[in-house]
Amino acid sequence: MNKAQQRTWLNFLISLATLLISSVVIAYVWRNEINIFDLSKPTRIRILGFFCTIPLILVVIIGWRWRKKDYDERDMLINRKANVIGIVGAFVFLGGAAWFLSVMTKMGSIRVPLITFLVYLACFVWILVTSIAALVQYGAGAKEKNHE
Repeated sequence: MNKAQQRTWLNFLISLATLLISSVVIAYVWRNEINIFDLSKPTRIRILGFFCTIPLILVVIIGWRWRKKDYDERDMLINRKANVIGIVGAFVFLGGAAWFLSVMTKMGSIRVPLITFLVYLACFVWILVTSIAALVQYGAGAKEKNHE
């Protein structure tokens, strides 16, 4: 496994864990009708913000540890194709989430802070879909080598 694949696997695991934990937290907050935007209790949003930065810091550290200048042409091509697929996945997520929130809320409105959370989650959807697309391409390349 080369450095590009290691980076892809780490990004995949971090983004998957972030999205799973976020979905559990969102379900818990929604089910118990907790208002995290209550200005009389600002520690809720600060704690949430603190924990939201941890995965972003991990992704940055991975970027520093495995620089793209060490990649060969095949890795760069796989990364370029996977990135396009990841961007499409993020926009599909944003569209679907915005539609879902507009249907589920009163009068079809979305609170402004929720847009920030959607963009945050879309970032990790982008990383997740990009990682999956890259891993599929690496797997397809390995199968081609075995058939030769």
